Order: sequence, then structure tokens, then C-alpha cells
Amino acid sequence: MVTAQSPHSGRRPLQPKNLSTAPIITAKPNTKPADRARQLDNYYCNKENVAPTYNYSSTPVKKEYKIPIESLDASLADELTAIREKLERLRIDKEKTEKMLRERGLMLDLQMKEIVDRGEAQKQLEIEVDRLYRLKEIKLAACMRISPLRSLRVKEEERKMKQDEVV
Repeated sequence: MVTAQSPHSGRRPLQPKNLSTAPIITAKPNTKPADRARQLDNYYCNKENVAPTYNYSSTPVKKEYKIPIESLDASLADELTAIREKLERLRIDKEKTEKMLRERGLMLDLQMKEIVDRGEAQKQLEIEVDRLYRLKEIKLAACMRISPLRSLRVKEEERKMKQDEVV
């Protein structure tokens, strides 16, 4: 596909993305330099549609140092024992934590039972107080109804009060 070049900017418009074709540049030994330049120009015009390639050979290669196998075995054994000790500590910590959680759970259950028992006792006491209050009201109402007659002492006190007022 040939695209028109803008006379002022010297740029070409973007090429449509074509994923099916890979940019392969083949240079024949007998090609003219102008043809080679045109091929490279076409390749670089289409560079936005091509996945980037990395040159890994430009990075320096690290040299491997030979370490004696005995020292590797010793260091691996040390690491293994350290890991085993750490696992043992973690297991012991886990057991302690589980034991502590069980104890706290039992303590919370006991406290909950005490709270429920106190609630039931308080409910029974409220019922008893209500009964006593009603009984007191009934006695007062019965006394008012039954004894319209005043006692002899009350009558004598009233007479004395009246005599004191008159005199």
C-alpha cells in the first residue's frame, strides 16, 4: 500500500496494523543501495505495528563462581535446621494460642451463664416486688372499706382537739 507523503511535513500517515505479516527484511547481496534504503524505510514506517525486540546479548553476562559442594551442603543443612526450629517454634506458639483461646471461650461461656442466671433472678425478684406492691394496695383498700369506724383512741384525740380549739 503506497501512501501519499505530505509536501510540508515530510511525514507519512500511520500504516494500518497488520498482525498476520511479520516484518522480515531480507538483504540480497546484489541489491542496489537505493532498494535496500527503501526496504528499511518501509520497515521503520511500520515500526509502530511491530512488537519490540530486545537485544539480550548487550547485557553483561555474570560469571559463575564455583563453590565447593561441601560448603553448599553445610549451608543447606544449616538452613534446614533453622527452618525446622522455626517450624517448631511456630507449632508451639500455635498450641499456646489455641489453649489460650479455649480458656477464654470457657471463661466467656461461664460469664454468659452467670449473666443469664442473674437475669432470671432479677425477673423473679421483680415479680415478687410486684406481688408485694399489689398486696399492700389491697390491704390499704380493704382497711379503708372495712373500717369506717374509728378507733376509740382516735375519737378521744379528736374530742381533745375540738375542746382545745373551743377554749
